[in-house]
Amino acid sequence: MSANAIKLAADSNIDLIPPPYDELYKALGFEAFTVLFDYLGSQHVYIPSMRNILSDAIRAQAIKECESNVISPEAVARKYGYTARHLRKMVNGK
Repeated sequence: MSANAIKLAADSNIDLIPPPYDELYKALGFEAFTVLFDYLGSQHVYIPSMRNILSDAIRAQAIKECESNVISPEAVARKYGYTARHLRKMVNGK
């Protein structure tokens, strides 16, 4: 079966795609959906929150912005979802 035929079937009958895959299909589009399932199909996969995966990058950026003194530490903490106290501890390496 060609990819075009599969795309036509999926697009025409999206209501028959079971949840949560229907939402994935709508969000990703056919090409990315195909790549995802080619790569992960038939595997049991845990997908953590994006915040969890990006936590080190978020922490580093918050510290960098706090140390730059461009905006207040309280504003940086709010921006990245930390308390001011927790941000101070991160900046001080604790």
